[in-house]
Amino acid sequence: MDRSASFAPEVDDRVLAQGSAMTYGDGHITESAGYVRVDFGSCNDDELSEIYRAFAAVCVHKHANRALLKAGDDYAPGHYALRDAVQTMARLAPIPLDFKLALIPSTGPVEAVYREAQQRLRAAVLNAWVFGTESEAVEWLEGRAMSGQTAS
Repeated sequence: MDRSASFAPEVDDRVLAQGSAMTYGDGHITESAGYVRVDFGSCNDDELSEIYRAFAAVCVHKHANRALLKAGDDYAPGHYALRDAVQTMARLAPIPLDFKLALIPSTGPVEAVYREAQQRLRAAVLNAWVFGTESEAVEWLEGRAMSGQTAS
């Protein structure tokens, strides 16, 4: 099944107007301290796809240059929808050169998906990193990372 063909970005107009949270099952999208934050919770495959579509739309509509994706106790293969989300973002508007994407896996299988995504995104010259903790990811997103390979 070619999921990218049906990957149309949709977002609740209330979120664009007010910046409030969007909820999908156990997951949600919020704007937090200058970046888009996605907490997946315990989403199923359909909810993951829906959240990634909304994530792409929010990033494009808000001209986001930083994002944090925090996996939960969810369906690891569903996180391959990240690829579709980034492709949609790039198709709809230029992705900012300073765009940063922090990925926080919750399980080994999600980490494997995120590591593969990191490799592919970095090959496409997008600044994406997998982090072990939320504090490391936030530090990097906010430009406070002082050392290591992700200091940028």
